Amino acid sequence: MKVTVSETKGLKTNLNVLVKKQEIDKKIEERVIELQKTINIKGFRPGKAPVDLLKKQFAQALYGEVLEKILQDNTYQALSENKIKPASQPKIEIKSSGEDKDLEYTISVEKTPDIKKIELEKINLTDYKLKIEKKDLDDRINLLAEGQKKYVNKKEGESSVKGDLVIFDFEASVDGKPFEGNKGEKVQIILGKELFIKGFDEKLLTCKPGDKKDVKINLPENYPNKQLASKTALFNCKILEVKKSEPVAIDDQFAKNLGAKDLNDLKVLLEKQLSKEQSSITETIIRKEILDYLDKNCKFDLPEDLVKNEQEIVKHSFVHEKAHKNEPHDDQKHGHDHSDIKLTKEEEEDILDISKRRVKLALVLNQIGEDYKIQVTTQELQQELQKQMSMYPGQEKQIRDYYHKNPSEITRLRGPIYEDKIVELVKSKAKVEAKEVNKKELEELVKDLSSNLKSKSATKSATKSATKSATSSDDKSKKYTKSEDKSKSSKKISKK
Repeated sequence: MKVTVSETKGLKTNLNVLVKKQEIDKKIEERVIELQKTINIKGFRPGKAPVDLLKKQFAQALYGEVLEKILQDNTYQALSENKIKPASQPKIEIKSSGEDKDLEYTISVEKTPDIKKIELEKINLTDYKLKIEKKDLDDRINLLAEGQKKYVNKKEGESSVKGDLVIFDFEASVDGKPFEGNKGEKVQIILGKELFIKGFDEKLLTCKPGDKKDVKINLPENYPNKQLASKTALFNCKILEVKKSEPVAIDDQFAKNLGAKDLNDLKVLLEKQLSKEQSSITETIIRKEILDYLDKNCKFDLPEDLVKNEQEIVKHSFVHEKAHKNEPHDDQKHGHDHSDIKLTKEEEEDILDISKRRVKLALVLNQIGEDYKIQVTTQELQQELQKQMSMYPGQEKQIRDYYHKNPSEITRLRGPIYEDKIVELVKSKAKVEAKEVNKKELEELVKDLSSNLKSKSATKSATKSATKSATSSDDKSKKYTKSEDKSKSSKKISKK
């Protein structure tokens, strides 16, 4: 094999590869010898047919198989010898081939950029810790007390007010016609919570048991039946009961009803619960700090093919979100043809920025993983699989069987684990300053995080491809010539 570099521009390199006919013939002969023991030819004992005869009879059929193997092996060798680590699938173009010809082909490849080793010890991070204040505990206790409320019938002659529980039957119509799901029996709503249809609660104020109320209200924009969405409906309601809430005494007995020893014990348990709830938020904040630092301080050219592939993925998300904005999610109804959706120039620019950031961070995280020899163990994959199964109670067997039948699918769990381990490594090496914040301060941090999290999205799909090489590089490298994987209620009307 003879390899020459014909062109190098930035991260892109073109290689010309020549494989002599004699080398191809030798590979075909080696393959024939491998098959000799299994081929039966009339007039010869099994496995004893002459190699020359077999070559004459089967060489043409074996040529395609051998050619593919040569392309795989020689491409891997050519890239290795020229110290090229592909950032994406190399493109192979055959210039000349045939049973009586030399094989000539070109490899067009975009290499992974050189990334300087990052001094993780120089990274400064802030680890926010939530300070649980008395008001936070009181608010949570009051919320629990709200859920423990008991409702009793109001005195005869008393009308409903905000906060009361009203029980009623209804029959609804649009333009004088009934529709599917237009009836409800013993429907319960707490006036003021707006959990039925927006504006419906106030129509039932000042009512008493036995009253009949005609309520005109617009159905929600996202009403399941699109033909009725936003239309005015008439609800003929019959009030059955009106109940008021009794105050809940917040004492030791209240705490015991919730499984605590006493009120003080309940507060201790709630403080731990609040801290645990907020830990995922603070983890997200410190993770963003790490990714922002890496994005700002790591400078290198990005592989164009990776950016283009990521753009397609991000664009699909943008278009899908734009197409189904303000619609209830329904996988059965939502199609994937969004050709009529147009993106603005600003949205196109956002897509490019997001794609570049994702690709950059995926490459940087992968480099850190390689520098520090981060590995994902079989045990960690199994633990992640167990976690996945625990999210779908009752379906554990189906999930386990799916992965058993499709063992390659379990490798899809590897990327997120790999990324998490790298982030934890960075945290362990960086200078971390703990800072205590109250709930209001944390909410402000979250508001700031939410405002730009989409445009600063970390790695997502880009990580799947970029981190894969760190855990299965040999296997991937030997498959360059293969096609690349593409990382692409009837009785109750609700306003939701």
